[in-house]
Amino acid sequence: MNLSFFKYRYRFLLGYIFIGILSIILELSIRYILNEIFSLNTFSSFSSFILGVLFASWFNTKYNFKVSKSKINRALIYFIVISFISYIFQNLIISIIGNISSYEVTRIVISAGFFWVAYLFHLKFSFRDYKKVGVAIYANGVEDLNSMFNEIENYPDFIHIDIVDYTMNESADEVLSYKTEVIKAFWNSKFIESHIMSKEPMKWVNEIVKNVDRIYIHLNINENVLDVLKFIKKSGCETGIVIHEKDDIKYINMYHDIIDSVLVLSIKNPGYSGQKFRPETIDIINLINSNKFRNKISLNVDGGINQGNVNLIDSENVVSGSYVLNSKNPKEKIMVLQTSSQYESI
Repeated sequence: MNLSFFKYRYRFLLGYIFIGILSIILELSIRYILNEIFSLNTFSSFSSFILGVLFASWFNTKYNFKVSKSKINRALIYFIVISFISYIFQNLIISIIGNISSYEVTRIVISAGFFWVAYLFHLKFSFRDYKKVGVAIYANGVEDLNSMFNEIENYPDFIHIDIVDYTMNESADEVLSYKTEVIKAFWNSKFIESHIMSKEPMKWVNEIVKNVDRIYIHLNINENVLDVLKFIKKSGCETGIVIHEKDDIKYINMYHDIIDSVLVLSIKNPGYSGQKFRPETIDIINLINSNKFRNKISLNVDGGINQGNVNLIDSENVVSGSYVLNSKNPKEKIMVLQTSSQYESI
């Protein structure tokens, strides 16, 4: 395992440890200063703890896990609550066993003991909305999925399956819906979603629903959108709608009680790969993030995603296809998108 991969594989943990060390140093330093001024141990200890938690929560949320702006408040609240509960238990233990040699040493030792418990709870609640990167795979064509798996392995956070038929792209290759089952077998530990680019999506929904965890459909279809969404939901699958233009955003309000996610298509023509990212997509994303139902749904952005624009996108999830799969080192490109950092070849 080289250094680049180690940094990537354990990036959240390493960042959490580093920020945690800075936080405890800050807390104990502020406690010392407050004690010198006020000579009130309880006040100094609690006040310094609060400042340390605020420091750790902000830097973890903003810079380590890079939670989307629309979910930052929730992440901060979870972090503070979990940290406060941990602090109560730590002080109960200190009250029972007493100080080891000094308050500072005891605080460091007890905090280290609670480290893994707090970290796991933060992963589960505070930072669940960190930006994830999915790789787009077409169900059309005859790509060698075995070779593709060897190229990207389990580096993506999730797999995004694109299904395009003639109703949206007259020159589309034949849809091989059985590929969803093969993809599920290869990436069995990953969340798998599908974007159906068809004006008659029900045909494909019936064929793939058992192999995926979420299905996105377009709004300009020849079938009743609500009926399709209800069928997907009833089949035990998450639902999503595709937003392509600003006018489409109103449909979030219409379907908010049945959709789990929104997919913003950031290219000009649905159904054609290799297109450039549309700058106006940023305005669409910002409008969605200000929607009153935003906290109920996840946000995914797909189309023209690369290293140059990924940091401009305020969403929990992004999807990249050609930028990753057409590169000489797909794993490295996934790492770049996930961390916004350059890596040496792995």
